[in-house]
Amino acid sequence: MTVRLSLSSVAVLALLATTAAGAAGCGGSIPPPNDELSAAQTDIGRAEAGGAPSNPEAKLHLQLATEDLQKAKAQVDQDNKRAGSLVALARAEAQLALSLAKASQAQAQAQAAQQDVQKAKGGN
Repeated sequence: MTVRLSLSSVAVLALLATTAAGAAGCGGSIPPPNDELSAAQTDIGRAEAGGAPSNPEAKLHLQLATEDLQKAKAQVDQDNKRAGSLVALARAEAQLALSLAKASQAQAQAQAAQQDVQKAKGGN
């Protein structure tokens, strides 16, 4: 079982995250996205703990999430709408990193189980 997310999947995630952040930002003065910043940090922590650093593709998305979160923090109180968009993108990247890491782990477990079955059957 192979799970592959294409560049278009990432683009869709980013567009959805940006649209959601933009819709939430409509109106007068936009407050800083403090809760979202905390949630993004949590998502990054989950991706790190979930094995993203050991998978090259997941590691890339983890790095992008970290960079977007840093950019979002720099925008707080200067441009809260932009900060909200960046933090939404950071969350999407972190969640993608975790999903890629889990998919890779599941694939490795499936291959190991398949090898175990072959050994049990007496095959190579």
